[in-house]
Amino acid sequence: MKYIVFTLSLPLVAAQANATELTINLQNVDGEPLENVVIYATPATGTEGLPANTQQLTINQEGKKFAPYVTVMQKGQTIEFNNKDDITHHIYSVSGNNRFEFKLKANSTKSTQVINSTEEIAMGCNIHDWMSGYTLVVDTPYYGKTNDDGVLTLPVQSVGDYKITVWHPQLDQPNNRIEKNYSLTTEQSVVKIKLPNALLPLPEQLGEDDFDFLEDY
Repeated sequence: MKYIVFTLSLPLVAAQANATELTINLQNVDGEPLENVVIYATPATGTEGLPANTQQLTINQEGKKFAPYVTVMQKGQTIEFNNKDDITHHIYSVSGNNRFEFKLKANSTKSTQVINSTEEIAMGCNIHDWMSGYTLVVDTPYYGKTNDDGVLTLPVQSVGDYKITVWHPQLDQPNNRIEKNYSLTTEQSVVKIKLPNALLPLPEQLGEDDFDFLEDY
């Protein structure tokens, strides 16, 4: 297995043989593994004809938080909200093209309409205003989040040129992302990416004690 290392200040280096997997190893500014960061790859030839990623995205409301805080999905799917708290939440997203708003009683589940626009979806709760979460909607089936080791493996359909995008709402870069072009030509290529600076602090997901809401809220 061949490793190709690059930073934001250097161009990607082309690999050398056929490949069906693209593995990204993401590190923070100190060279440590960086988990729960979204990475996706877009073929230079476009996504037309590629099988859609139809995996259902579920976001829990648990402990008066969105769990997970950051998610990613391909457009053309829905988001399922699952309230695991014993209180009502009022979920909303009121910016961009993918707007939704609904009340979600304790231990209930509800899905959005089909999400058809690629963008960042910022989510909140009208009852618990400290709650926040983000979903990135992409136009490629090749996406995911880095694991505890800062690694994400994307099973791509073929070798070729790809744009690799790293995204997180706390990424201190324009549009909260970095992008690099990469020529995938080796089997099981591994690309190491080291961020140039630290992620901004996560918002504090804490608030005052809840009010007691009426059953028919």
